[in-house]
Amino acid sequence: MYENDYIMKMIKTALQAVASIFKGKNAIENSIDENSDDITIAEDQLLEIMIRKYIIEGEINKAENMLFEAIDSHKSPKNLELALFFYEEISKWTEDKLISCNFSKIEILEGLNAIKKIYKRS
Repeated sequence: MYENDYIMKMIKTALQAVASIFKGKNAIENSIDENSDDITIAEDQLLEIMIRKYIIEGEINKAENMLFEAIDSHKSPKNLELALFFYEEISKWTEDKLISCNFSKIEILEGLNAIKKIYKRS
C-alpha cells in the first residue's frame, strides 16, 4: 500500500515536471511554416484518436510505442501534451488493471522520465 502511494506521488511529480517543460517550450515550437502545420495538425489528430482508442482497448504498450514514435519523428508541443494526457489517464488505473494490460505504475514513471529527458534536450 505504501509503495503504491509512493509511486503515485512520483508519477504526479513527474507529470508536473514534464508539464512545466511544456509550458516553457510552447512559444518556441510555434515557428512552423503554414504548409507543414496543416499536415502536423492532421497527424496530431490521428495520433490522439489512436492513443485514445488504445487506452479504451487496454492496448497500453501499443499506445506508448506509437506515442514515442511520433515524438521521435516530430517533437511538438501537441505530442508532449498527448504524452501527458496518456500517462495521466493510465496513472488513474489500479495496478491490477495495468498488470492485466502488461503495464505497471513503474513503467508510467519510467515513461514520464523518458519524455522529460526528450523534451529537456531541445
